[in-house]
Amino acid sequence: MGRGEDRISNLANEILHSILCLMPLKYAIRTSTLSKRWRHLWQINLICSTSLQFGEDFSCNQSPKQFVATLDRYLQLHGDRNLDKFGILFSPFDVFFPNLENWVATVLAKGVKDLEIDLSQGVLNSSHDYYIDDRMSFLVPNSLFNCNSLTHLSLSRCNLSDPLDLTNFSGLSSLSLNNVNLLTDAMLSNILQYCVSLESICLQRCEILDNVKFVGVELKLQKLVIVDCFNVFVIEISAPKLESFVYYGCISFWHDFGNVSKVNDAYICADTGGEVFAVQFFTILSDLSHVKVLTICSMGLMHLISGEHEYYEDNLLLGLHNLQELQLVLDSINEEQIYCIVSFFRLWPSPFLEKLFLQLTSNYYNESISWSAQEMIPDIVFPNLKFIKITNFGGSSLELKLVKFFLERAIVLDSIYILLNQSSISNNSLSRRIIQGQLSVLPKASKDALIVICGPLDCDCTINPTHTTLYHEENRRNGTTMHLDDDIMSRENILLDQEFL
Repeated sequence: MGRGEDRISNLANEILHSILCLMPLKYAIRTSTLSKRWRHLWQINLICSTSLQFGEDFSCNQSPKQFVATLDRYLQLHGDRNLDKFGILFSPFDVFFPNLENWVATVLAKGVKDLEIDLSQGVLNSSHDYYIDDRMSFLVPNSLFNCNSLTHLSLSRCNLSDPLDLTNFSGLSSLSLNNVNLLTDAMLSNILQYCVSLESICLQRCEILDNVKFVGVELKLQKLVIVDCFNVFVIEISAPKLESFVYYGCISFWHDFGNVSKVNDAYICADTGGEVFAVQFFTILSDLSHVKVLTICSMGLMHLISGEHEYYEDNLLLGLHNLQELQLVLDSINEEQIYCIVSFFRLWPSPFLEKLFLQLTSNYYNESISWSAQEMIPDIVFPNLKFIKITNFGGSSLELKLVKFFLERAIVLDSIYILLNQSSISNNSLSRRIIQGQLSVLPKASKDALIVICGPLDCDCTINPTHTTLYHEENRRNGTTMHLDDDIMSRENILLDQEFL
């Protein structure tokens, strides 16, 4: 048998079909370019698949017209077979809304359980707050809410009609609504009333919400995510089974956290703020001080220490006595930031902390001295801290000071992993050796602590934090969405070229 002979292509069709059925659809489709024999074999994968995902890699090289034609063909090939999961990432103009409605009707007839409609591609303003491409939002057909097979539903840049009839949604366990701008407080209350199996809900950039309540002894809600709902000014939570709470946005709302005793992990980060919001941040963390996993940001650290003299005199040290994992998301590196970190551990002692993650900024380093942090470091010890991971490390003197602070106080530390910054290191071996030398001479309370440096091109196989999604990065990146500055938009009118359709 010759070295260049294609043994796989000589296999029986039944065997090739079995192989293709084990592959993700996008990879099965690529086999059509191998030879004439493979041209149509991939279709068996489509026909047998119970999960159809048409994401960014599917849509990026197609115009909307091509996307619609291809998807129509694929659904036709799939026939009347059952479907468990269906997802699309699409950027439609209103001329394609009838196609969207047909796709929804088709997958509902197939008994779909997990449905994701992501229409979030578009043009955002410079602060990433709202769309300026003048595209209409897709109005979800009421037929969707008559489907009793759905367990997971995700809608992005869609709108809902009021009133909602959710009597058939009793089996829904997961709901994600992103840029659903007609979602009202009454609608949300209706969802919680009728979706009695709901365990996870994510609300992102829902602009009309202002007074949200997740209250009820019968609630099965285990995870709650609220991101960039700018107009929310009241949040009430009393959910006996809630285990995870994520909030990203302006910390200016009034809150009432009743029964949140089961909350195990919390992500509390602000995208704006000032002294006026310090009380809210302080009381939120006080109500969640029993959590085992916590992520907070630079703004949160500043809030928590800004009212130090006002809040802490009567309360003494509140403490995070159950905390085992902490992630600090820092937007700058300067003496003030180091002072905030040190003060946080002084005012909120965490004696059982085992894992610490520091997400440093890759964009801004300020070496100016505005605080004498060295003089203000109290007698802090981390008796159980065993693992530290620092991401976007650039090798500045302030970053080294921060590493030194933890090395001198983590008495049972096993390892500290330093992930270097792409922009400042650029995988330069000399720069890497210099940083390695600087770190190697730092004093360590735990003599056996291992210091490991990873370059930006190295594979990161270390432990990751519980909260891997950082919403300030999501705002900057926002998938494939384009972002244009407002002044550019005012000078140049964006025309929706019908030829592109």
